Amino acid sequence: MNSNYFYEYANKLERVLSVGYENSYTSSSLERLISYSSYFQKIEKDNNTFAPIISDVELIKTLFPNLKIDLLNVPVYNQCLWAADSFLRIQMKTRLSFECIFLYIPISKMYDYFPLFHEMDFYHIVKEFERLYNEKSVLELLIDRYNYSLKNIADQIGVSYETLSSLKQRRRDIKKASVEVVTKLSQVFNVRLETIAEIAI
Repeated sequence: MNSNYFYEYANKLERVLSVGYENSYTSSSLERLISYSSYFQKIEKDNNTFAPIISDVELIKTLFPNLKIDLLNVPVYNQCLWAADSFLRIQMKTRLSFECIFLYIPISKMYDYFPLFHEMDFYHIVKEFERLYNEKSVLELLIDRYNYSLKNIADQIGVSYETLSSLKQRRRDIKKASVEVVTKLSQVFNVRLETIAEIAI
């Protein structure tokens, strides 16, 4: 992420979070919209001089095509503003995909953190993310979330149980696994390649 445009990016993310909050979007559906938005994917990869250009109205229409809303009537929710800053600071520090970040701190959980963390320096929420990230791999989080059998996944993608177990426990670096294995895992869990492989973008 290009830190020169941090506050512009934070404004855009806040608008998306506030619209989602105002219209009672679930955390998971909002996370999916953001993670697969071309605008936010450009932010993940942006090391260029210029920020991706889009108006607030155009961005909201792109992400929420079925909503008929006047952005002027959508308030700025304090927890959404703080969450937007927090997610962007985590992304800027780790370079992980938003989808990956949301697996560790879903939007609803970030709102729950607001009362405790919002008066602290953002350093503390970044450290909280790093603590969670160091505890479990993305693969382990996803296996736990869906209660999948490690043996069934290993059979499905054509690797040994031992190989998959070592990837899950980070005894083996998933970034060094074959593209075929990483692709199959991303398909099993319906996530981006960058997410399952924990790639810094």
